[in-house]
Amino acid sequence: MVRSALAQDKRIGGQAIAVRVANGEVLLKGVVDTPEMVELAVMVTRGIPGVRYVSVDELRVKEASQ
Repeated sequence: MVRSALAQDKRIGGQAIAVRVANGEVLLKGVVDTPEMVELAVMVTRGIPGVRYVSVDELRVKEASQ
């Protein structure tokens, strides 16, 4: 349910986000383009019934190329 909600959201769909769920706790892991996308991923995930906690400790923002 979390994976499909993230994939269907047009603002963050297509980002490399892996999802692990256990007992209402969700771990988001991967790389996104901007810090705003981390916030959006959390917002979308928290909006899912049954989600009690969202961890983004392993969700990173892609470094800008110089």
